[in-house]
Amino acid sequence: MTPYPTYRTFWLVYWLRLHVLGIALTAGLLMNASLSGYAQVHISADSLQADGFPMRTGWRWHPGDNMAWAAPSFDDSRWDTIRPGRNILYLDRFRAESIGWFRLAFELDSARTQPMLAATIGQVGASEIYIDGVLWQRLGQVGTTYEQQEAYTPTDQQVFLLPQLARGPHLLAVRLSQQQPPWYMPKIQYFERSVFRINLFPAQSVMDGVIKQLYIQTPGNYLLIGIFLMLSVIHFMYYAYRRKRVNLIFGLTLLFGALSVTLIESLELIRNSNIREWVVLGQALSVSIFMFMLLITYYQYLGQPTSWFLRIIAFLLIVSRLIPFIFESSNLVGLLSIVSVIGLFADGIRVSIDAIRSHKTNAQFMLISILAMILILILGAFISWWLSGEYVAYAGYAIEITNLLFFLTLPFSFAIILAREHAQTNRNLEDRLAEVEQLSAEKEGILTQQNETLERQVKERTAELSQSLTDLRETQQQLIQREKMASLGELTAGIAHEIQNPLNFVNNFADVSGELIQELKEEREKEPRDEELESEILADLEQNLGKISHHGGRASSIVRAMLDHSRVSTGQREPTDINALTDEYLRLSYHGLRAKEKNFNANLITQFEPGIGTVTVVAQDIGRVLLNLFNNAFYAVQERQRTAPAGYQPRITVSTRLLEKVVEIRIGDNGTGIPAAIQQKVFQPFFTTKPTGQGTGLGLSLSYDIITKGHGGEFMIETTSEEGTTFLIRLPVSQKFK
Repeated sequence: MTPYPTYRTFWLVYWLRLHVLGIALTAGLLMNASLSGYAQVHISADSLQADGFPMRTGWRWHPGDNMAWAAPSFDDSRWDTIRPGRNILYLDRFRAESIGWFRLAFELDSARTQPMLAATIGQVGASEIYIDGVLWQRLGQVGTTYEQQEAYTPTDQQVFLLPQLARGPHLLAVRLSQQQPPWYMPKIQYFERSVFRINLFPAQSVMDGVIKQLYIQTPGNYLLIGIFLMLSVIHFMYYAYRRKRVNLIFGLTLLFGALSVTLIESLELIRNSNIREWVVLGQALSVSIFMFMLLITYYQYLGQPTSWFLRIIAFLLIVSRLIPFIFESSNLVGLLSIVSVIGLFADGIRVSIDAIRSHKTNAQFMLISILAMILILILGAFISWWLSGEYVAYAGYAIEITNLLFFLTLPFSFAIILAREHAQTNRNLEDRLAEVEQLSAEKEGILTQQNETLERQVKERTAELSQSLTDLRETQQQLIQREKMASLGELTAGIAHEIQNPLNFVNNFADVSGELIQELKEEREKEPRDEELESEILADLEQNLGKISHHGGRASSIVRAMLDHSRVSTGQREPTDINALTDEYLRLSYHGLRAKEKNFNANLITQFEPGIGTVTVVAQDIGRVLLNLFNNAFYAVQERQRTAPAGYQPRITVSTRLLEKVVEIRIGDNGTGIPAAIQQKVFQPFFTTKPTGQGTGLGLSLSYDIITKGHGGEFMIETTSEEGTTFLIRLPVSQKFK
């Protein structure tokens, strides 16, 4: 429909156009020199062809911006003659000005009723188009700078209906700006597309042409997209199942192929020039990556490392695509593009020949596929050239069929090869499965015999294990009883030490009181009696009785505390003062140890946070845990004191603090510590670091259960061998009372 190649076929014929660039430049200069004689274009509506009338010649141009230049009466005879259908590289003056007016005088000559006319327009910048001084179309926003200009690029399928024009002369005036994009924007359309072109058609024929173009090109492109996406999904599934890298690379290759065709189709929907520049850049890069990754897939299939020649081809392929989007096109860039494409085919042929010499599977098939692609390209170009001269209506079909065959040959070849390989793998698996079934049948008898032997051995071992389990349970009961007796002894020693002090006071004051009573009796028998002395003795007796009562009450409270501790836990949670509970059991454990070791002394450091208040816990259970930890701490510092050099001072540090959701209790010592090799075992039942007969290994295990299972808290240990141990208890405060 239009003599200019559309972007649908641009990615196939772009490098072919580079060969004729020099010829086109020469012909353009000669034609430009012959335009000075044209003053008016004559168009006969009766003879207007269905393929349109390209309005290329007869244009005049002047830089600047004056709305009076749209009037048909304006004299433009002194304006420059120009061909706006060429790209901006050949219009130096317009490129320097980038804004101006184009005028074309044409005459419609018709012997019959004037038919409705339509036009297709091509441009990169922005324009206002006037017919006989009346604004007909505004395409974008004309501006003197790139920022002010809003570029608009009509698509090849966009049709503009002209107003009903009478027979006779008419004037087409175009106010147009084409500002060069900044350095960071792609510029392929700015450099390559026509500054302004317009083709006139009979309205009916142009609509038929658009529909024909859609039927020819769109199904082919959609078919390519569908095939690429389908094969891509299949090979991604193969990769997920087989975990072979070649399937992943081939799937990504097909995705880039689908992306490149999708971007071509999207160009028909995009009229903003800036967005089109980026889309064209993305399409050029994606098709380059697609072609390069096809070769990478072949390398991966053959198991060959990438060569230096392939890296050079990749560099040239990307550079030849990027340079035209930033700088002006040149023959060198076109040559790089042709060399990179030829290099891809040459390297594919070289790898195939090497694979054939190495007797690689399917190498001959791949070589035939590559040669078939080259043959399709050559034959398709020749057929399209021949049809464009003899049968123009069929040239589009030839181009689309060539595109379809060219870009499907190699992907289909890879898909067939990988499918055949997968089928061969399945056949090998079936053969191995048959062998496995045969071996299974042979081993079934052996397994039956072994099962009978194993059942007999299991019965014997079960009997042995049952006896061992019985012995173990008895041993556990003995160890638990020993632990209970040991805990009872320690508790008794501590309590005896606490009761001893008040009992000594009671006995001493009772003896003194007895002596005072005897002295009082002797004084009463004397004559005369000393009443003052008797009063003093009675006062002393009264004071002694008060002391006896006080210390007796103290002994009674200790007994009550002992009974409370020995009472079986009810499991009832009660608001408990954690600081007081911790301090009580610290003192109880310390005095219990001193009752057995008169010479033992330790530095007790307490850091209780006063704002904790009370926490709902089972006080008896928490007390047992604290008592066990304090006993272990005193044992650790006592053991280290026996071997430590002079100057070692046993130290026990106890602290509490209130965190966001928990109450934390830290119990630390500077004792022997626990070696790293056994730190993970200390909470196991019946594991102990104490010598035989001194511990059952149940204390920390029961403590861990009370804290974690009974109270939903945390029980952790921080220890370093020969430096000390810190036990960390964290209890939740969700039911905290003040």
